Amino acid sequence: RDRAEQKVYSYIGPHAKRKREGKDVTIVVAGCVAQQEGEALLRRAPEVDLVMGPQYANRIGDLLEDVSNGNQVVATEASHIMEDSTKPRRQSSVAAWVNVIYGCNERCTYCVVPTTRGVEQSRP
Repeated sequence: RDRAEQKVYSYIGPHAKRKREGKDVTIVVAGCVAQQEGEALLRRAPEVDLVMGPQYANRIGDLLEDVSNGNQVVATEASHIMEDSTKPRRQSSVAAWVNVIYGCNERCTYCVVPTTRGVEQSRP
């Protein structure tokens, strides 16, 4: 996981620099590393506007509205998955990818999914 964290911080760097230079930049860090790092990410990269775990993907509009009101937002607390109102990803007109479960109940030594996404939750 250290490598994934370093990639995230490395990617934030140039955008943080642009923000410090006065550019109108909104920096959002989302996903498992954001979930794992949470508030620590803001301490290390204070230019970040929004830190959100993957369970907040359907709430990004509300979170960005909070950011546009001048707030620095961390959305990483465990929550039930809201009904997915986004359109399924389609690669053809007859098939679509639909995520039906979120999280995992297994505790594989190499995996952070149970820690960052929580226990299994089925799609509502």
